[in-house]
Amino acid sequence: MKLRWSTLFLVAIVMMMGYVFWDIASPLSTTLRTPVSEGGMGWTSAEYGFYAGSYSIFNIFLLMLFFGGIILDKAGIRFTGLLATGMMLVGAFVNYHAIASISPSTEVHLVFTLFGLIPSDMKLQVLVSALGFGLFGVGCDITGITVSKIVTKWFTGHELASAMGVQVAMARLGTASAISFSPLIAATFGLSAPLLVGAVFLLFGFVLFITYVFMDRRFDKKHIASKASIPKDSQPLSIVLKGVILILRNPGFWLIAFLCVFFYSSVRPFLKFATDVLVSKYGITETTAGWIVSILPYGTIILTPLFGSIYDRIGRGATLMLVGCSLVAVCHLLMALPIATTPWLAAIIMFLHGIAFSLVPSALWPSVPKIVPLSQLGTAYSIIYYIQNLGLMLVPMFVGNMIDEAQQPSSTVTPTMLVFALFGILAVVTAILLLYLDKRQHYGLEKANIKKSKQ
Repeated sequence: MKLRWSTLFLVAIVMMMGYVFWDIASPLSTTLRTPVSEGGMGWTSAEYGFYAGSYSIFNIFLLMLFFGGIILDKAGIRFTGLLATGMMLVGAFVNYHAIASISPSTEVHLVFTLFGLIPSDMKLQVLVSALGFGLFGVGCDITGITVSKIVTKWFTGHELASAMGVQVAMARLGTASAISFSPLIAATFGLSAPLLVGAVFLLFGFVLFITYVFMDRRFDKKHIASKASIPKDSQPLSIVLKGVILILRNPGFWLIAFLCVFFYSSVRPFLKFATDVLVSKYGITETTAGWIVSILPYGTIILTPLFGSIYDRIGRGATLMLVGCSLVAVCHLLMALPIATTPWLAAIIMFLHGIAFSLVPSALWPSVPKIVPLSQLGTAYSIIYYIQNLGLMLVPMFVGNMIDEAQQPSSTVTPTMLVFALFGILAVVTAILLLYLDKRQHYGLEKANIKKSKQ
């Protein structure tokens, strides 16, 4: 048991380092869009939206997540994890180099604009930053599906939802730390300094995963020596491809995938713009806004393992997802109200948002192994992440362009929040359908994860 939980914390820290870098630039959006003469980079909202959405651009257009899932199921956890954490590290340093060394005065012209969502004329600095962030995104998401499979491998039949809850909670700690301290680091050491700090954290995560490789080898040797039954870490390619077909025919899988994209499209892009929303709506400083926004991920650190433990011992996974999706939709609608103009109300909304951001992931990710066999789990997670990435790319780009097209940026707060609320409502509808399907197909989403021993 001690080895199981030690392994969990090790890989969870690796994932936490990824989330630190993912959100390290989020609270700097206002500064990035400040004119160069005033200490910023002069980015437009559309350029920032493109940068935020570029996390997913390679995953979507080059099908990197699809191939990553196949590599995971065929080549195994250890090889895939080293490859993915290495890609995160390289992408982070490219992103840092762009902000630190490339002048924001140099512009490039792009032919491909994705129907106008990508600016045709943009700064070279933005383009290179986006390329680095996109490479980081490939590594981060493949690391995510690898860590999910690691946790499933070590905790199936045990405290699976609790373990995934701890992993998600530590990821949220990475997000909260980045949002809280990034503005302070930038104010003290310069705008590129937070990105360098994030890249160094990723280097630490890469070293930790190397440590896990040796632990995983010992785990497999021990179970083979004792003739214990352990999940196969790799599969022949023909079996993997047959598994893809079976996954795509599974209606429960599609509902989980759509719930994932709708829910995360209402939350993750919101975090990219939340600091701007608070600064525009409440007239507070960027640092203060960052601290208020950080309430959201900080609240999940305790609550996600708690809700995961409830799922393990009591069940009600589909119900937890429905409640969480409903709460996130309500939070966005409250933030959209023009009359809600006091900062303390924003803090309360962020706290409620944190509860929602704990409820859904604590039940969503442990539910996937109930719907998809373990041998197909890497591919299943990769397809879910791929669909999720469509929202993570398109929503920030759409919101960024919407803000740029408005004559008064402050007037875009309500329309922006209504966009996020729409995705929350779609997540609610999907959660209702999943709850209904679970009763028909008997996936066991409402049942406890921990197997009770027979007396």
